[in-house]
Amino acid sequence: MIILLKLINKLRIDFFNWISFQIKSVQWRLNNKNNYTSLGKNISDLNKIKVGKYSYGSINAQSFENPNEKLLIGNFVSIASNVCFILGGNHQIDTFTTFPLKTFFEKLSPLQDATTRGEIVVEDEVWIGTNVIVMSGVTIGKGAIVAAGSVVTKNVSPFSIVGGNPAKFIKWRIPEELIESRMNVNLIDFNIDFIKQNMDTFYKKIDQEVLEKIKSKN
Repeated sequence: MIILLKLINKLRIDFFNWISFQIKSVQWRLNNKNNYTSLGKNISDLNKIKVGKYSYGSINAQSFENPNEKLLIGNFVSIASNVCFILGGNHQIDTFTTFPLKTFFEKLSPLQDATTRGEIVVEDEVWIGTNVIVMSGVTIGKGAIVAAGSVVTKNVSPFSIVGGNPAKFIKWRIPEELIESRMNVNLIDFNIDFIKQNMDTFYKKIDQEVLEKIKSKN
């Protein structure tokens, strides 16, 4: 009988969590009609996350109820499967112990112990590979690539490729001499009809000539 009651209680909790997730998923789609993202299952407060136009992927974020947690994702961002954004949960490391004593023994809110290094910012046109973990307080610069399986603990320069644990610079995604000019050209500034009409140009290997051609057509 006890086992049956435990099973019924578990099913009740699972059903409640499923209903709650479905409601949040509907809210997410209503708030994100301008992109192709879906909601992960670890997000408690949808207001902590903002996503720009045309970005896609599943948004999985671990929140620890700290009010300073935030995730800001730009336009045209590509997010592969199983990417996780850690919005907080940092323990004190310069004290007698790292264990969250206040949470367990004074029954205080976890935010007393779970700190954050600040908001996560993913700028426009970033590509994040499969199984990447992004820690709080990090900015991933425009046009950067994060290799699959990486753990991002520090800021990533625009148009760089990084990888590893912790993620480190590998090489520039485009010729270094083009980065400054490319920073001033934003894909979001082109309308979709223009992109469709000039698709071949957008798919050419980028050099000064291609960049100038796109800039001149804008």
